[in-house]
Amino acid sequence: MERVELSVLIIAYNEEDNLPRLLDSLSLIGVPHEVVVVDAFSQDRTVEIARSRGARVYQRRWEGYRKQREFALSLARGRWVLFLDADEWLTPEIAREITRIVERDGPCDGYRLRRRNVYLGKLQRKLPEKIERLGRRENMSISGLYVHERPAIKGRVCTTKHYIMHLPYRDLKHHWEKNTRYAYLSALEKYERGRRAGIVDLTLRPFATFLRHYFLQLNFLDGWRGLVYAVSQSWYVFQKYAFLRELHLRGKDLPDKG
Repeated sequence: MERVELSVLIIAYNEEDNLPRLLDSLSLIGVPHEVVVVDAFSQDRTVEIARSRGARVYQRRWEGYRKQREFALSLARGRWVLFLDADEWLTPEIAREITRIVERDGPCDGYRLRRRNVYLGKLQRKLPEKIERLGRRENMSISGLYVHERPAIKGRVCTTKHYIMHLPYRDLKHHWEKNTRYAYLSALEKYERGRRAGIVDLTLRPFATFLRHYFLQLNFLDGWRGLVYAVSQSWYVFQKYAFLRELHLRGKDLPDKG
C-alpha cells in the first residue's frame, strides 16, 4: 500500500456541480495523499464523480455535520488531515504551502487556512476568514453540534500565508435558503444548551452584525454586493434568535435536526 502523508476529507451531498472543481485542484498537492469522500446518499452524480477521480467513497446516512466529519476523520490514514468542503478549492499557492507544511511535518500542530469568497460572481474584497482545517491527525477532533461544527486542533495552531477559495452560495436564493437552515440549526443548539432569546438578541445583535460585516470586514468595498451580503448576514442573526424564541414557545415539539 502506498504511503499516505495527507488525508483530504470531504463530506458531501448532491455536490456534482462543485466537486469536480475541488477534486481537480487537489492534484496540485505535491505529497502522497488520499481523498476520502463521505457521501450522504446523494441523488445526483456525486459518487460517480468522486470515484472517477480516485477518491475513496463511503456512503453514510446523514446524522448531522459533526457526526459526518467524525466518521470521515476515523477513515483517515495520513499523518496529516485536511478538511475541505465541496464548495471550496485550492489555489496553486496554498497547495504549495500545504505541501511544504506536510513535508516538513510542521512546525505547528495545526493550521488555520485563510479563505476568500466568490460572491454573486465576484471575488469579495472583505477580510479573509481564518478556519482550522489542517492538522496532525492525532491532534484533530470535531467541535460544535448541529451547525458551524469545525475541526479543533490541540497544540500550537498557526495561520497559512495563502488562502483557499470558496463559493458558498450559487445565487441569492441559495444564500437565503442556506442562511435560514443554518439559523434554525444554530437556534436548536442554543435551545438545547438552555439559552434564551431576549429583546437585545432580536434588535441590537442583528444591527451590530450589519455594522461588523459592512464596515469592519470591509464589505462596503464591494458596492451593492457588499451591502446585500451584510444585510443577509444580519437577517441570519435575527432569524436565529427568532427561531430560538419560537423553540421555547413550542417546547419539545421539534422537527428533525436537519
